[in-house]
Amino acid sequence: MDRICQLTPINLSDATHLDTLVEHRRVFNLRHCELNIFETFHRCTDVKLSYNGLVVSSMMRGRKIMSLSGSEGFDFLPGESVILPDDVTMQVDFPDADLIHPVQCATLTLDWDVVNKNLEFLNDQYPNAQAPYEWKFNFSKYHFVNNKELAGSINRLISISMETDVAKDALADLSLKFLLLRIIQTQNLASVKENARNDNRFGGVIEYINQNLGEKISVDVLARECCMSRSAFFQAFKNQFSITPLEYILRERIRLAKVLLENSQQSITEICHQSGFNNLNYFIKQFKRQEGIAPGLFRG
Repeated sequence: MDRICQLTPINLSDATHLDTLVEHRRVFNLRHCELNIFETFHRCTDVKLSYNGLVVSSMMRGRKIMSLSGSEGFDFLPGESVILPDDVTMQVDFPDADLIHPVQCATLTLDWDVVNKNLEFLNDQYPNAQAPYEWKFNFSKYHFVNNKELAGSINRLISISMETDVAKDALADLSLKFLLLRIIQTQNLASVKENARNDNRFGGVIEYINQNLGEKISVDVLARECCMSRSAFFQAFKNQFSITPLEYILRERIRLAKVLLENSQQSITEICHQSGFNNLNYFIKQFKRQEGIAPGLFRG
């Protein structure tokens, strides 16, 4: 898991003074959304959770096993988020929680009128020029990994929720638009990566990058794949996915390096070159920047 993409855990509760050990809640109310910080200090199973409105839930500490009705359960870990529409019940197990290792999760609930108004604003003022040609949520991709931008947006809104500033509702409204767009961009990128040759014009680019991570990747070649100029390609890619093509290539190379570190006996230098880096010092610097530790320590 990318450490840079995890939310910052919050110390809220004294475990000796709780009204419940399961999903103990602190609520922070804003004009257009409600933030709940849930903490669980006891192993338990089959906890049912449901909400009204759009739910954006992000893990901060520990592990849950979550499942929707009729679907297989999945581990919900720090650095990951889920979004859920109205009246969806989620079954949750807490296999590891105890007083020393509580599970913590941040959950935002938003009224759909507010969500739709924000989406209308984004589609009217900043229309999406790529498939699916509008900014909208994809609830078939309700579980996803945070990228740096999305994690930053969630952390920012959590911080604002806890402020006493008289202008915090105005700050939250601006941050909310930012967060909704980041969620959609994150979903768009995950969808294109999963099915590269879809109707998104960047599908071929994503496929090419993933197949050539160990080689030199020319941005000019990527731009030609999309029949765009270099500058137009850069801007369109960032608008669609919230990151530049070069940032995406770097992240995918680090992801490949992590796989090789975990599953091979190659040296750090060999992994550096196999992941598309020409300079060992640069590789180590970028790995530490993204993961928080050096490649050798990551391997353990």
